[in-house]
Amino acid sequence: MRKVFAVIAVLFAVSLIVQLYLAGIGVFSDPNDDLFAIHAVNGQIVLRLLALLTLVAAAFARAGKGTIWLSAIALVLVLLLTVLFILAGIFFGVSPDSHETPPLGATILLALHPVIGVAVLAIGGTIAGRAIRLGFPRTRAAASQASAEERTKA
Repeated sequence: MRKVFAVIAVLFAVSLIVQLYLAGIGVFSDPNDDLFAIHAVNGQIVLRLLALLTLVAAAFARAGKGTIWLSAIALVLVLLLTVLFILAGIFFGVSPDSHETPPLGATILLALHPVIGVAVLAIGGTIAGRAIRLGFPRTRAAASQASAEERTKA
């Protein structure tokens, strides 16, 4: 189960990097092309699913309280990214069609979206690193042994 956790955690981290790339595509494209839709779909489906699977796999892999908590925090933050838009709609009347003239309060609230995204990216990378060390311990031991052998030959 630890190898499964490692694979899922790496997929989660990679999908976070892809999500950042998709945001860049959306920002630097023609607004009429609506390429931000790809970023939205990936965030609403792929990232949520992988965040949930990461948490479940961490628990089943007995990855440790810290890693399980990080996985839970990542899931909550991924969900919060969508909640920000819901809150902007409730409090400021912002809809997907009103992005050209949002109120200042909505802008301030929605500016948290990329900040939280960067936090999730950092947490996802940390989880992936821990999962790899947990799921593939011999890889690290073999690298340490190889470097020790090289030092003794020199």
